[in-house]
This record gives sequence, structure tokens and C-alpha cells, in this order.
Amino acid sequence: MLDGTILASATAAGTSARGVLRLSGPDSIAAVGNLAPQAGLLESCEGFEGVGLDLQVDELLLRCWVIVYRAPRSYTCEDMVEIHLPASLPLMGLVARRLALEEGVRWAGPGEFTLRAFRNGRIDLAQAEAVAQVISATGEAELRAAQRGLAGELGAKAGAVSGLLTRSLALLESCIDFSDEDLPELAAGEISAGLEEAAAALESLGESTTLRMAGGDGFRCVLSGLPNAGKSSLLNALLGNREALVSELAGTTRDPVRGVTSEAGLAMMWIDLAGACPAEAAAAGLDEKMSSETRAAVERLTSFELEHADAVLWLVDAASDPVMSLEACGALDSRVKLLVFNKADLLDEGAQAVLRRQYPAALFVSALRGTGIASLREAVRFQALNNSSPAVKDGAPPEFLVSAHQESSLQGASSALERALEALTAGLGLELAAADLRDALRCLEDLTGKVTPDDVLAHVFSSFCIGK
Repeated sequence: MLDGTILASATAAGTSARGVLRLSGPDSIAAVGNLAPQAGLLESCEGFEGVGLDLQVDELLLRCWVIVYRAPRSYTCEDMVEIHLPASLPLMGLVARRLALEEGVRWAGPGEFTLRAFRNGRIDLAQAEAVAQVISATGEAELRAAQRGLAGELGAKAGAVSGLLTRSLALLESCIDFSDEDLPELAAGEISAGLEEAAAALESLGESTTLRMAGGDGFRCVLSGLPNAGKSSLLNALLGNREALVSELAGTTRDPVRGVTSEAGLAMMWIDLAGACPAEAAAAGLDEKMSSETRAAVERLTSFELEHADAVLWLVDAASDPVMSLEACGALDSRVKLLVFNKADLLDEGAQAVLRRQYPAALFVSALRGTGIASLREAVRFQALNNSSPAVKDGAPPEFLVSAHQESSLQGASSALERALEALTAGLGLELAAADLRDALRCLEDLTGKVTPDDVLAHVFSSFCIGK
């Protein structure tokens, strides 16, 4: 897989001002030079140097900024070239297809740039996996944790534990090899002390990691309530655009409508659901135009979203009789439930004061006028910080964000070390304890990629985006 020169776009999906095409491999500089009348400028670059070049692509003459990274000081430890040009998808596609025709150049596979960096010793496997974690981070807490892994801190801590285990294993094997000779009596105590220190360090490392931060896709906040409570209008107000269709007709929303915002560094997913229709509401004609089949499908979708919600905002039309809506809210089973009176701008001061006395914990907003939205955001963020996983609770997230592969390696090392300590304590034999210590070391080496099989590497890098 690591043969030849690879090519990919390194530009994020979506609209941007600049597009970047990236090449890595022995023919990188020559491939770009073949398109440039001033190819000598590239050949003379010593590395980490950019030049303005005219690239001839079919009938087009394009002015680009080209940066050369010479081996072994590049990200992949190979010759690399980046072409910076206007981020027109047709234009970038034209240049990329022309480069792909050059001898020795092929399209990169998922994560192949980072895989080459790992294979060539630029980074360890823990850092390689952190690249994908940085890209997919959904909030500041995740980003900081992923960046610590990218800086090599996770691998360094795993390496420190490996050092303790290696020293204990060396002492243990000495006792096995020279069992009939007089060894210092302190050896047994030194081995036990070393293993206990390693166990404590490994436990501390495990406690400083997490598989996710407040949900893989952020804190899920569902907007629910009876039809025409203003859920779609509130979603649009929260997102700052007309994501959801707003209509005076009841039952406009059928499928869940989603949008994501960042609330002081936390990824917040807002989900607008179809209006809940208890039997009393249906009898009142609130969903009379909805067929029984459609209603059943909508109810299944709504139930699924409510079951997987981290918090539910139950919206009540403040300008209507709230009795039926409040009864439905009381019947709703949710870990976190916030009562929101929408259309509060339609109430006079006296009516609003009465409701505030009756429901002191309720929020009062006007999705149409935008009043109360800031307070609602802060209330939901408070719930996210205090009712989510330990990753964000109390503002003290774990140090490292780990993948399932890394989590498995840490758990495997802990289990093997625990078995080694039990073997020594129970007097089951030094050979068994030594075998368990080797298993623990292999698990830690698997985390950093020293002994990781190719099939595991293929699984790890298959989740990367092209061009990284």
C-alpha cells in the first residue's frame, strides 16, 4: 500500500477560499514540475519552501502557490508537495485528474498520508489515531483531549508504564534463570513494588481516558410538545436560519429536523420533533388530517428520539389553554426535562406573572421575537455540563480521548498485570507471572503501534478521510 506517490485533496468538504492538493512520494516534485514551465524553481527548493508557479493544465494556465517539503523532514518523511489554488471544485478536479496521469502517481487511500507518517516513524499509532479524533472533535473538550494525544502524551504515558513493566519482567526472568543461585533477597520485594507502581500508573492512565465526550454527536436536546407550540420556530431561532418549515397548520413537522450549534465549546444537537398528540389532542382534531399509518410512523420516530435524548424541552403555547399540554408533559419520562412557555410575547405582564409563580423553574421565550433565547441556551448548557458523561461534568474532562482499539489495549494491559500480581501473591509460579507481564507489554505496544498487526492497522485507518 505504501508504494508510489499518492495524491488527494486536503481541503475540507464545503465552501472555502483556498483549495489544497497534496502529493507524497518519490515522484511528487517531478509530477508537479511536469505541469510547470518553470519546473526548475521546484527542483531548487530545499524544503519547507513555497514558490509561485504557473501550471499548464490543458488549455488553462493557472497561477498557484506550491509548497515543497523535502524528505525526511515532511509529515510523511517522504518528499511532499502541496498545491494551493482557488477552491473551485471543477478547477481542483481538473488539476488533480491531470496529476493522476503522471507516471508513478495514484489516488491516496483513506488515511494513507498519516499511515505513511506512522510507518516511517514520524508518529506512533496513538498519535495517528489522534489525527482522526482532532478532525472529528465535536467540541472544545474533545479537541483538547485529542490534541494531547496528537502531541504524543498518551503514547509517552503508555511508554512510562511499559518501562516499569520491562524492569519488573527483567528482574523476574533473572529469578527464573538463576533460581538455584543466591540472589538478593530484596528481588521479590522489588518486583512486587515495581508491579504495584505499574498497576497504579496504568489505573491512573485508564481513569484519564474516555471513549466519548458528552455523546458522540454532542448533547442531544429534543424539542417536543403539542402541535403548534412553536417548536420549528424555536429551532430556527436557535440555529439562526430557517432549517425547519414553519406553518400555522398543525402537524407540519413529520420527520425529526436536526441542527448543531456550539454552546461555549459544547456541541449541541437540537432536534425538532413532530407535535405529540395524546388521545385528548387527537380527539380535539389537532391531527385530523394525518392518516393512522402516518401517525404510527411519526410516533415511532418521535419515541426513538425521545428515548435517546439527553434532555427534552417541552414547549407550551403560552397564549393558549396549557392544561392539556402540561398533562402530557407530566406523563413524559425523561432524565432531563425543561418546561418552556413559548409565545410569551402574546401574554400581558399580569398573565405572565401568574404563570411564573405557578411554574418557577419554567423558561419563557418568544421564538418569533428572539426574547429569552439566550437564557434557554444557558439553561440547556448547564444541563449538558451537569448531566452528561464524566467527560464534561464539573468542567474537568479526562486528559485523553481514545478509540475503541486504544481502550481495548489499556483494558488488556490492566487485566494481564492483575493476573501477574495474583500469580505472584498466590505463589502460582514465576513463569506464569512472567507470561502475564509479557501479555501486558504486548497490549501497551499495540496501543503505540510497535506490534500492531496489519489487519488492525487497516481497521484503524479505514475510518480516516481521504487526504489525511
